[in-house]
Amino acid sequence: MNIQFKRLTDTNSSEYIFTEKLLIESFPTDEYREIEEQRKNTENIENFHMNIIYSSTTPVGLISFWKFDTFTYIEHFAILPMLRNCGYGAATIKKLIEQEKSIVLEVENPTDETSRRRIAFYQRCGLTLCEKEYIQPAYRADSNEVPMHLMSCGVELDKKFESIRNSIYRTVYGI
Repeated sequence: MNIQFKRLTDTNSSEYIFTEKLLIESFPTDEYREIEEQRKNTENIENFHMNIIYSSTTPVGLISFWKFDTFTYIEHFAILPMLRNCGYGAATIKKLIEQEKSIVLEVENPTDETSRRRIAFYQRCGLTLCEKEYIQPAYRADSNEVPMHLMSCGVELDKKFESIRNSIYRTVYGI
């Protein structure tokens, strides 16, 4: 599977509109920022990368991440619903690990079958679940905090948890 990332910086492009639509369809509103703020990040923040995922020339999903000095934080990742369970997700995560080496991401607490399956998916891709309590801060005034866990690959998350959490809180959530 030939997975490629194309970084987007023009929020008026059809590729960006594709990723924005997929983001809204794939995540609850508590799990993404206001659309205008997302667009500003895409256009103006150097270490924020909004990417469309291609398999050869076919758009299959989106992945957004923040590059830090010692790790890359995946903020959002989604494959088109009709292409899920076809190998694109695993190929994307493996490609990003190969490219970035040290990865951190948030996952919902394993409270239902869907969240347990998502954690198992990331584990099959080589990530490890950190058992320490983690709260995703509210993205906006009208949204809620979300209890989650962090997962990582290439990072000793148990030893560096507070430092990594604080970096994410400061840079991604502005707190």
